[in-house]
Amino acid sequence: LLLVFPLWGLGGCKNDDDSTTNPIDQLPPATQTGENTFGCLVNGEPFVIKNSSNLSAIYQGGILQLSGNIGVGNNDETVGFNLLDPLEENKAYSLIENIYNSGYTLRKGDFICIYTFEDTFEGAIKFSKIDRINYTISGTFEFSTETDDCETINITNGRFDMQYIP
Repeated sequence: LLLVFPLWGLGGCKNDDDSTTNPIDQLPPATQTGENTFGCLVNGEPFVIKNSSNLSAIYQGGILQLSGNIGVGNNDETVGFNLLDPLEENKAYSLIENIYNSGYTLRKGDFICIYTFEDTFEGAIKFSKIDRINYTISGTFEFSTETDDCETINITNGRFDMQYIP
């Protein structure tokens, strides 16, 4: 069920606001209107998508794929999810199950860390709104993942409000 997150090399920029700003305040607001926002804290640092071309939300064959990518040159970072229907609002889905899973990828030049769903040891995603008429999906997420050769990644305060492709 592992699917490849489709936005490896698209451009974007990381939010480099003043270090005195609370990282949570740098995240997009939690909306439910299809604003095409995606953000979280990755080990306490803001991960905020600034350009909707760096978002992917696709629902096909009973699988919802969501991802956000930040990339500059030979460096990029991707947070993504694969979720199998049925999906409901206001229900937390554990991301350590095979049918609801998360992933994280970090590439800095030749150095790459890929965290697949098998590496996630805790986490959940919750949909606050699923609009199957206007094709929008909103919610929150958090998860922790680790591999032997890379640091443990804690993704917290995640939120998204995206239009999806049916």
